[in-house]
Amino acid sequence: MFTTHSITSLFIYLTMANYVESNLLAFQGEMLKGLASHEVRELVTMALPYALKNQQFYQNLYDIRSIKESVQRPVYGYQFNRIASTGGTGMTTFPTGTLGSATQIPLTFVSFTETFATYNVSGLDNVFDFIKIAGNEFSQAMRNIRTRLSTFIVQSLYTNRTAYGLPGLKGANFNPATNAFEITNATPWSTITSIMRQNSYGGNMYDVLADPIMFQSFEFSQAQGTENATNLAYAFVKQGVPGPGKGRFSNVWEENNLGTTVPIEVAYTNGTALVMPENAFAFVPWMPANYYKPGFSKRFDGYEGGYGTIGDDRIPELQYQLFGWNTQTDTSGSNGYAQGQTQSWQIGITVAWLTAYLSNAGETPIYQFALVP
Repeated sequence: MFTTHSITSLFIYLTMANYVESNLLAFQGEMLKGLASHEVRELVTMALPYALKNQQFYQNLYDIRSIKESVQRPVYGYQFNRIASTGGTGMTTFPTGTLGSATQIPLTFVSFTETFATYNVSGLDNVFDFIKIAGNEFSQAMRNIRTRLSTFIVQSLYTNRTAYGLPGLKGANFNPATNAFEITNATPWSTITSIMRQNSYGGNMYDVLADPIMFQSFEFSQAQGTENATNLAYAFVKQGVPGPGKGRFSNVWEENNLGTTVPIEVAYTNGTALVMPENAFAFVPWMPANYYKPGFSKRFDGYEGGYGTIGDDRIPELQYQLFGWNTQTDTSGSNGYAQGQTQSWQIGITVAWLTAYLSNAGETPIYQFALVP
């Protein structure tokens, strides 16, 4: 009969016999990237890459830094205003007329920043070494800025959609309360190109940011072919000279911000889209001189601040302002070291948004279309 003591002794013996003391308990390792990637997944949107292709503001000048050399310096662009017809019906001996005019267009800059910190000793007693920890901090800050920029771009397009509906349009009704062209027929994509042509954009290719419902309509319509009951291929012609009867979509993207983080009219649950010709807006990144000019500290160690630039880890065309500051820190209370150091970081980007100027009040080249019952 086993006593409590003997049972305990047997348990100890058995565990020793099974080498428990040398078991590899509490294994620690980095998760596979595929499994870990879902936590930091990113909303798929083409808004930011699309905007980066529209960086030109001045003719033949891509580097805005050569113009805006100071945070105090305003930046303006100039263009001619449209001249209305004088309605003449015959040649005259002494013709008279008025001089045309130009418009001054200002650029307004806004900034998007993210802050985070690293501890220089945090990787010594951790599954992740310092390089991986710092890389994760930078990468996630960049992801957050990309997400915010994408929302800003879609919001800017939506806010600056045209508020002018040309009288007598055929195929769609312009609703001045929502600034949207409402479509009720079964061929919305052909109607969209028709409305754009009726508004004198017949010589342009069109880019489209469609909400998820409208994009489903696009994919379904595009899939219709000669084997199906309805052939809608005419609505999606992409080659040849733009003109009557040709669908002129250069890009149609599903924009998941439209209708979610960028709210739309509740009446347009059947689908909506923002449609525009090329060069409908300018997206102008700019960086103050202290981040790139010689004479400013580029060191991030020691006990001084440092300035610099860093490229985005997914979009090479995107460059961020970088500032870092190092201080002594006691992190012994959080599994760290009494003699530690903390690096405080901030990355950011400064951009200006400009919709193509039209002298007609409320009119822009950005059109909202909506499917209605």
